[in-house]
Amino acid sequence: GSFHGFQVLELCDLWRKRRPMSGLRFFFFRVSVFVTIGVVTCGVCWVLLQFNYFSPWSSRIRGLFLKHRKTGNPLVDSVAEHQAASEQAYDMYLSTPRYFAFAGLFFCWHQRTPAKIFPVLFAAVAYHFSLKMSRLIIICGPIVSILAGYPVGIMFDWCIEQCKRLVCGPLPSLPEEDVPKRTGGMGSIYRLVNKIVKPVTYTDELRSVEDVMGHIACRLPLLDRITRLALASLILSSAWREMQEPWEKFVSLCYQHADSLAGPGLAYEARLRNGQTIIVDDYYQGYKWIERNTPSDSRVLAWWDYGYQITGIAKRTSVADGNTWNHEHIATIGRILSNPVKKAHNIMRHLADYVLVWAGERETDLRISAHFARIGNSVFPDICGPADPTCSKYSAYPSPTPMMRASFVYNAVKHNLVDGVRLDPKLFKEVHTTKHGLMRIYQVLNVSNESKAWVADPANRICDAPGSWYCVGQYPPKLKKLISKRKNFSQLEDFNRQVEKSDYTRLVEKQQAESGRDADV
Repeated sequence: GSFHGFQVLELCDLWRKRRPMSGLRFFFFRVSVFVTIGVVTCGVCWVLLQFNYFSPWSSRIRGLFLKHRKTGNPLVDSVAEHQAASEQAYDMYLSTPRYFAFAGLFFCWHQRTPAKIFPVLFAAVAYHFSLKMSRLIIICGPIVSILAGYPVGIMFDWCIEQCKRLVCGPLPSLPEEDVPKRTGGMGSIYRLVNKIVKPVTYTDELRSVEDVMGHIACRLPLLDRITRLALASLILSSAWREMQEPWEKFVSLCYQHADSLAGPGLAYEARLRNGQTIIVDDYYQGYKWIERNTPSDSRVLAWWDYGYQITGIAKRTSVADGNTWNHEHIATIGRILSNPVKKAHNIMRHLADYVLVWAGERETDLRISAHFARIGNSVFPDICGPADPTCSKYSAYPSPTPMMRASFVYNAVKHNLVDGVRLDPKLFKEVHTTKHGLMRIYQVLNVSNESKAWVADPANRICDAPGSWYCVGQYPPKLKKLISKRKNFSQLEDFNRQVEKSDYTRLVEKQQAESGRDADV
């Protein structure tokens, strides 16, 4: 876009050379050219839109431009990193340098060059997007470092220059080149703005002070240099004294973050009651158990959060992972986990050989289990019903609801730990529970070998082109009845698909329209 824009500007200049015109007329000529191009481009895009040429924006992308945090997609809304960043998050990750960065924005106008516009734009974009999604605070890191260096670097350079000035005198000023003023471009706009703003910002008082300083520098150079050196020394000594504590705090914070971010997510330190420190690596050991004790062609079903770990550590096929950009498939996994045990097994036996849950004191899967039903209900409305799109009837805390008690995930996490809670031994076999009970692994019994063979057959994969490496698998025929019940999810951003919206999406839209604020779901 930038390349073509410069080509249009050059063509406008060539046209002006052939047909001389005044600056004002040339300005309006260029405006009319760009407006015409914009109208034509919009027209072409509209035509292509009617043919569904453009794919809709994903909820993650659209969420960056919404004034609300809820996107209407329960899958995206369930991810904590997609929530807006808080003041505590900025303080934790950016700390004191963010205040220097704010001052650095004003220093961008020192020694004005086109390059100084970039940090201002970078800062605006980074701050806007980090407000929308907490994980995007990471893009604030580079620009905060750049801007924080401006005031420190410029002031330090000025102080060093005063030391050199005492011995060598002031640096000779470079003669300004007399560049011819072009009319009709941005130069005309800059000059017009400067003509209006300069009398307000550069007053007669400032001009008088500058003249006096110049007069002293010429008539009393030694006094001028000593005064500047004294001021520089005062600035450096004050900065050194005042910055000791913030600097030590910042360095300490950096080491703390380095330790926490460098630590593996699958293992952590814990302290026993006797004060002994141990490493809890249940999750890692659980995946290694799968690698050592299951056939290499085993398929493991779990919530999509653990998909990459199953593939990377356990070296087994995962039914879903973080790259599963298929809302309906994730919803199907949610239905399996939130279904009653028998119904869950009827589906699972056609898709997986093993199933794992995160359990233990943390009860990870129970804490996030409401999302299983909520996401599943957006595609299978019969899970919670149209009257309950947020699946409030499916809850584990403070005490499990009847729907939760009957679900597979509750029975898998609490298996033999709570009186009366036990998975049917005819359907599932507990094959491994880690040392601290954080992961529980079950073998799916009575697996359909027919469905497994059908899915594994390359002939049943849909490739985007003959011989292509990109081939999408299909559900086995035995699940055709289940898949036919799916109601394809229509997201808020699906402007070019006429699909009925889910009850969850309609609830979010209704609450946002009525309150003018974020939906409370």
